[in-house]
Amino acid sequence: MSSDTLWDLDSHSIGKHLVLDRYIKGWFPILSRVTRSKNLLVIDGFSGPGEYSNGYSGSPVILLDALLEHCDGYLKDVNTTFVFIEKDEARLTHLQELVSKKYEMLPTSITLKFINSSFKESIKDLFLIIKHRQKDQSPSFTLIDPFGIKDTPMHLIDAILQNDKAEVYISWMYEFINRFKGTSEFKPHLNGLFGSEAWIDCLDISDKNERREFLTGLYKNSLKKSNPEHQVVHFELMKGKRHVYSIFFVSKSSAGTNLMKEAIWKHVPEGDFRYQGDIGLELNIAVPDYSPLIDSIVNEFKGRWVTSKDIQWFVASDKTQYHKAQVKKYALKVLEEQGRIKVDPAYNRSRRYTYPDAMRLNITH
Repeated sequence: MSSDTLWDLDSHSIGKHLVLDRYIKGWFPILSRVTRSKNLLVIDGFSGPGEYSNGYSGSPVILLDALLEHCDGYLKDVNTTFVFIEKDEARLTHLQELVSKKYEMLPTSITLKFINSSFKESIKDLFLIIKHRQKDQSPSFTLIDPFGIKDTPMHLIDAILQNDKAEVYISWMYEFINRFKGTSEFKPHLNGLFGSEAWIDCLDISDKNERREFLTGLYKNSLKKSNPEHQVVHFELMKGKRHVYSIFFVSKSSAGTNLMKEAIWKHVPEGDFRYQGDIGLELNIAVPDYSPLIDSIVNEFKGRWVTSKDIQWFVASDKTQYHKAQVKKYALKVLEEQGRIKVDPAYNRSRRYTYPDAMRLNITH
């Protein structure tokens, strides 16, 4: 097999696949339970051959395996369409052969579409599929994991996100952007990537960390521009001290952002990466620091009576780098131990340091 068709999965990219795998395995059953939708759409914009030469599964196999885990349960009566896009004909052919051998008897509820094109050039075919599914607001998940940036214009991502139930997982190659940012032939691609020329201001920033922070912040804002209700989770994959990928996840649902953050936290000890949020929180440590979680809750709710559930969903959103399962043990309990929280006396709880969803709390300071 040609090395152009199959290649090794780099060790620093394994974390990206671990997060994808955990997230998508939670996404399928949640959507079927919550939305009651009878149709799902999954788009892999840069599918590749489906496997790596060193034995790892590619994204198409990760996505299909995750669905098949639930086909006899939550997704028994749900029709799911997978769209695999790959511009290299040999890779797409390999993927089709791999899928036909590995999944000889797929359920009739699963439809597979293979498009031999770039993500950008498949826009016509994609729009036909997306518009058809937007009629009933079917949930969709789109994976965008390119080798470069020229095939991922913001207007195409915006079009996908017009569906309120659409979610997008984007791998973003910052070092590639940084290396070619000053070349004239690269300018149109960067304009397309960000949806504007605002990125040009980065050329005046000499500090490399400040430049990366500026560009990642700009990209995050660009993803929110078409709809301010979009929530964006951002984290970074590192190889030692070297930045490899930035990952952006976009959803209109706090349940989606919460699930993605759970997936990230789950694999921090295993993956060769760190989670970098807007406040610079790093999760590649043995004992996580929950003080930013406590501070964000205090700043948001101090002096107000709110329910435990209100606080959990605030944490679930993209306003924090934590997920809601961490709230009670690592924030509310600590605040109560410090005498900084009042519990509504009308609520008769059975045990101290328990916080049922309906319980009202007041954070004093």
